[in-house]
Amino acid sequence: MTYNPLDPAVTANPYPHYARLRAEEPVKWLDMMQGFAVSRWDDVEEVLSDGKTFSSAQFWPALLGEYDPVPEVQPMISLDPPGHVRIRKLANKAFVPSRVGVMQDRIRSVTHELIDAIFAKHGAEGTFDFVWEFSGLFPVSVIAEVLGVDIARRVDFKTWVDDLLAAGNRAAYGPERLAEIERSSQAIRAYFEEVYDERAANPGPDLISGFIQAEVNGERLTRSEVLNMAILLLIGGVETTTNLLGITFAHLKTHPDIAQAIWADPGKIPALLEEMLRFDGPVQMLFRHTTCDTRLAGVAIPKGSLVLPLLGSANHDERKFDRSEELVLDRNPKEIMSFGQGPHFCLGSYLSRMEAKSALEILTARFERIEVIGDTVKWSDSYFARGPKTLPVRFKAR
Repeated sequence: MTYNPLDPAVTANPYPHYARLRAEEPVKWLDMMQGFAVSRWDDVEEVLSDGKTFSSAQFWPALLGEYDPVPEVQPMISLDPPGHVRIRKLANKAFVPSRVGVMQDRIRSVTHELIDAIFAKHGAEGTFDFVWEFSGLFPVSVIAEVLGVDIARRVDFKTWVDDLLAAGNRAAYGPERLAEIERSSQAIRAYFEEVYDERAANPGPDLISGFIQAEVNGERLTRSEVLNMAILLLIGGVETTTNLLGITFAHLKTHPDIAQAIWADPGKIPALLEEMLRFDGPVQMLFRHTTCDTRLAGVAIPKGSLVLPLLGSANHDERKFDRSEELVLDRNPKEIMSFGQGPHFCLGSYLSRMEAKSALEILTARFERIEVIGDTVKWSDSYFARGPKTLPVRFKAR
């Protein structure tokens, strides 16, 4: 068994490969990635916590390459402290729990609107695609309101984000798929250029207007920095919750006892989500580069090397978790690696958890059942972000 993150068979189920890495080569050189994969919890934690040795500066170029929509500036995700702090302070204003809490009513209303649309289209019983008719539209509707962008374009947003994240697999694609990614990169840039011009002329209460007007230490963000921040937050706001919900229903198919438990007692939903984030998280790896020669788990890593901390593997480390390969509803993990660690810990983690919790509470209240059709899930072709590409389900309304 070899670990090749560009192989669709590995992307479909990376966990047996992670187990082999942890057991035999916890820090392994990958020719196809030209970097070192890091698979054990303690080593992943060290990489993410030591920003001086393991820099984030090349994160976005490593992921998107030539398909970066705003290549002229580094996004927040690729900035090391202290430069990272200036941008993060601004973004933090959108994601503090008090502000996110105000969005609770809107999150619930979006959930009901999408379910109403499903019932209107399919009746009280039938089938629909959970990703393209619910989970892919739900979080993008919320983040669209936060950013102040047109919710009617939410299918475009989802398509653009999926294509951009697929750029991580660009080495494995032919010209046709690469052309699709290029079109999406250009389209998302063009869209946010228009939004910038509109908000610069007529600012509103939305986040993009706030970025345009905000000052940190007497300096305003440049146009490119605002575009970059908006696109990054759209990607984060769309992908994490969409994938978390899709992953959850994919695994409820194979764990009917857990499905029965949360339908009987929705109070178990927060515990399910924490364990699902650990068991099969929506972000599988991150990217760092060494700023000096170093060693990790006894392996020499030269200066300038790409290092790939495998979040999904760390969350399955048997040194950290008992029964680590099992989905255990009442596990209540005290720590998970799903939103990263250190200075780049995910800003949207609170929002994503709240969105997923609200969605599941309403879904279990309004559906008597939702069951995935078939035994094979078609997973996205990104080794960075994990989630079902499509998820046909059979349902019955209450």
